[in-house]
Amino acid sequence: MNKYLVFIRRTEHFTGRTLPAHRDFLANLRESGALVSAGAFTDQTGGAYILQCSSYSEAEAIIRRDPMNDPNEAIYELKEWNAS
Repeated sequence: MNKYLVFIRRTEHFTGRTLPAHRDFLANLRESGALVSAGAFTDQTGGAYILQCSSYSEAEAIIRRDPMNDPNEAIYELKEWNAS
């Protein structure tokens, strides 16, 4: 399994309306074993989470389902990560 960093930057139009669904989404990922770690940045500009998946395309499919992944709310960036 590979690790993928999902970097999330809030836009200037961020409303927070998707935060409850986003948190539920992350809880489900944690239960499934796909989520390694997650958290918000202390400056409130966004956050990040680490996925454990078999491929980049699988990680992409997961973040497409994230309710906060809306270009009006936040910008998502996905990177394969050599973290231990």
